[in-house]
Amino acid sequence: MELGSFTRAAEKLHLSQPAVSKLIYLLERSCGFTLFHRQKNGVIPTAEGQMLYSEVERVFLGVDSVAARARAIRQFDYGEINLVTFPSLGTRVLPPILAEFIETKPSLRVTIASRNSWLLVDRVASQGVDLGFGMTVSDRPGVQFEKLCSMEAVCVLPPGHRLAERATVDARDLEGERFVSLVEEDRAQVKIDQAFADRDVERNIILKAQLTEACCSFVSAGVGVAIVDPLSTVGFGPDELVVKPFLPTVVQDIWIITPSFRETSLGAKALIAHVKKRLTEKLTEMALSIRAPENDSGRLGSAISPGYG
Repeated sequence: MELGSFTRAAEKLHLSQPAVSKLIYLLERSCGFTLFHRQKNGVIPTAEGQMLYSEVERVFLGVDSVAARARAIRQFDYGEINLVTFPSLGTRVLPPILAEFIETKPSLRVTIASRNSWLLVDRVASQGVDLGFGMTVSDRPGVQFEKLCSMEAVCVLPPGHRLAERATVDARDLEGERFVSLVEEDRAQVKIDQAFADRDVERNIILKAQLTEACCSFVSAGVGVAIVDPLSTVGFGPDELVVKPFLPTVVQDIWIITPSFRETSLGAKALIAHVKKRLTEKLTEMALSIRAPENDSGRLGSAISPGYG
């Protein structure tokens, strides 16, 4: 059909001309109609042959499409990844990381949702989400956890606060301070509350918020002070928020959460690897900017401690 000659077709297929002629003859017998008009200087397809060729061409295009699709899947450039993350990561830190990942993968679709950590695990386990990034582990069936990194909670103060010039802020420094807290059901708040209880510090909790970023906004507005994860402070300028290392150290882990009942796709694995690399770099950069000089006890204060599980 393409070359107009059994002889040229035989050369391209690395077969003999009689072999090609016999193959065409057998195909015509199988179809029940003639495919070519034989002429001295070549062949001309019949109307039936042209119709059959159009159908065969669609089949080959389909095969090519399957091969291209397989190649895209192999290169993590096809499909859809559904992920869910805790808000302080998903609002400002994760978007540029994901943007870099999908920039070279135009056929890959990523869907992202934000949930508090105590709801996030259930979402991964029961609603078909490919992966999640959370700050809570549990014994919930259907999910598995891998630690991405650990952060040290920080103290956030409004500009001009009496503690703004301190290298670090100790829980005892906040005795009686107007305090902005997370709601009790947030498990991250449990560690923070324990840090104050261990030092027998009474806080004047005047407001409770569901999101740590909201806590930072209230602090920036002068409502009080708060202890939050350092990711919540991203996007706030020094004229809006003062960020200090907090003592005693409150370690907050970030976990990769995946369903245990199905295998993680190659694309999701590639996304996880990219987020691990870029988020750890981001946390290290933040640690350098928040790190305090050596304090009285000789400890070098550090707001964030990247690490891998």
